[in-house]
Amino acid sequence: MNGAEVFDPARFMPGSGIAYRVATYLRLGKARIYHHVHGWILACLLLWRDGAVDGRAAVVLALSLAMLLAMQWGASAFDDIGGFRDGVDQRNYSGRPFLTVVKKPLVTGALTEREAVRFAYGTSLVGLAVCLLAVLVAGGTGPVLAAALMVFAQLCSVQYSLGVKLSYRPLGQEFVVFTALLCTGLVPYGLAAGSADREILLVSALIGLWFLLVVTYGSWSDRDGDAAGGRRTLAVVLPLRWFCLYLHLLTALSVLLLALLFTATRLDARLAVCAVPVVVLQGAQLYFGVYRQQLRRARFLGLLSLDAGLAGLVAAILLSR
Repeated sequence: MNGAEVFDPARFMPGSGIAYRVATYLRLGKARIYHHVHGWILACLLLWRDGAVDGRAAVVLALSLAMLLAMQWGASAFDDIGGFRDGVDQRNYSGRPFLTVVKKPLVTGALTEREAVRFAYGTSLVGLAVCLLAVLVAGGTGPVLAAALMVFAQLCSVQYSLGVKLSYRPLGQEFVVFTALLCTGLVPYGLAAGSADREILLVSALIGLWFLLVVTYGSWSDRDGDAAGGRRTLAVVLPLRWFCLYLHLLTALSVLLLALLFTATRLDARLAVCAVPVVVLQGAQLYFGVYRQQLRRARFLGLLSLDAGLAGLVAAILLSR
């Protein structure tokens, strides 16, 4: 069976063994989306540049990485549980290639709903426990506020497809995605430093915005299935013209935040050249998504732009030291 074949549940036989089970749970937690750690990497670099990484800060940053991963896996699992219960994932993934559908263990039957629920609660609780430990190691009021923001973001993420179902409400998806990804840089920095400056705020906002661009093109491709399942994303509720305008605005906002980062912070303005690749890729994403209607390519370009953005910002931070 290859990736081009349409998934056939009757032919799919779940495997066995510890390695297979671990891989299946990691697919449920979307561990393949490594982009969630981009904000953490940039937070570490900014702290290192300022000479703020002593022994305690290093421990706090290590704990914050474990916290982010556990919370990401838990929130992703809860999202899949909600999508499975409402039938949204079954509709959106119907007729897709095997290698695409296999990423949804509940849809393929590789995991039962009960197993998924245990994993979701377990990883989320581990993340919260590690967050508390990081606060205790860091000490002070600043880390407490950073942890409170992380807990708030995680609660919102858990309610993305379940409970309040924020993603089923207009602007709910946008709020949760942006807030959760904003925290991947801002919270580790706040836990380690006890405060936040303009640079980490802008960097974290960029990571949140770039990830939102990926999710927004994905929700456009899932528009019909989401509408049938009652998920009222902006792709569902907005007329196509207005939704395309929204995508233009998000792309323009990314350029504006980059301009602010290289003019209103300590980063050398000449190093704005490091951000050229991400701007070009997002321009290509807009072209292929809005003007060519190649939504999966646009989503892929969005993931590439996240990596290009990370590389550019890492280079700018190191060269500005």
